[in-house]
Amino acid sequence: MELQFLFQEPIKEIHELSPGYSGHASDVWLVKTKNQEVVVRASRLTEEPNNDFWWGIKHTFGIDPRNVLELESVNNKLKKITSIPIPAVIGKGKSTREYVVVEKLEGQVVASFMDQPSSVLQSLGEGLARIHQHREAYAGNPAGTFQISLQQFHLHLSRCTDQLVSRFYSGNEKIVRMLPSVRELLHTLPRPEYSSFVLVDMDPSQFLSDGRKVTGLVDTEAYVLAPRELDFIALEYVLDEQAAKDFRHGYENIMPIPDLQTVRLPYRYFYRLLSIQGSVDLDEWLGVEKLF
Repeated sequence: MELQFLFQEPIKEIHELSPGYSGHASDVWLVKTKNQEVVVRASRLTEEPNNDFWWGIKHTFGIDPRNVLELESVNNKLKKITSIPIPAVIGKGKSTREYVVVEKLEGQVVASFMDQPSSVLQSLGEGLARIHQHREAYAGNPAGTFQISLQQFHLHLSRCTDQLVSRFYSGNEKIVRMLPSVRELLHTLPRPEYSSFVLVDMDPSQFLSDGRKVTGLVDTEAYVLAPRELDFIALEYVLDEQAAKDFRHGYENIMPIPDLQTVRLPYRYFYRLLSIQGSVDLDEWLGVEKLF
C-alpha cells in the first residue's frame, strides 16, 4: 500500500478526497488506522511545473508544488497568527515523492461563499486580516529561499507577465493586445508597503465551515509572500455584494482594507494569466464587479 510507510500501525481505510474540480495538482487522502483519522497530501506533479498556474507561481514566487514537506513550515507560521484553524503536520515522509500527514479538521468543504451566514464570512474576514497583519520586507516564498525586494517587485511581476504571455498566451489576441498597457502600469506602480501571506488560488474549496464560522484552511500549498492586495483581487471573483459586505465587517474589525484602485487592472490581468478561476474571457474577467 502506497501510504503504509507513513504509519506505525496498519491502515484500515483510505478514502480519496477530491476538491471538486479537475486539474488539481495534489493527491489528498483521508486515512484511518485503529487510533488515528488523518489526512495525507502529496503532489501529483513529478516533473517541472509546466502549466500557466504552477509555472507562473514558481517563476514569480518560487513555489514548487512538488516540495510538499515545506507545508510544515507554512502551516506552523499560519497557525501562530490567524483565528482560522490550520491543520498541524503530524508526520511526513518521502519515497518517489514527498508526503505530509496532517490533522483532520472538523467541518465541511465550503462549496461557495455566496448565501453563507454572515458569521461565516465575518470569520473569514477576521482570519485573513490576522494573516495580513504579518509583515515581511520581500516577496517570494515563505521558506525564504526565493526573495524579490519590494522595490523590484512590480518590475519582477512585469517580467513574469511577459514570460507567461509568451509561453502560454501567444495565440490569445486580447491578452497579447493588452500586455503593453499592463506592462506600463506595472512600471509606474509604487513600491508595495509590505508583503504578507497571500493565498494565490483563493477559492471556497480551500476552506471548511460548520455553518457558523470557518473551521479550517486546509489547502496552503499556494501560499506566497506578496502584497495583500492580491488576496482582495482574488476575493472579488468568489464573493458577491452581500458576502463582500459581511467579509469586510470581519476584516475591518482587525485592520483597514487596502485601496485597490491603482493595482486592480494589472493584478487582475496577472491573475488571469494564472487561470486562478479557469480560462475566462479577458473582457469578462476584467469586467467583474469591484467589491472592495
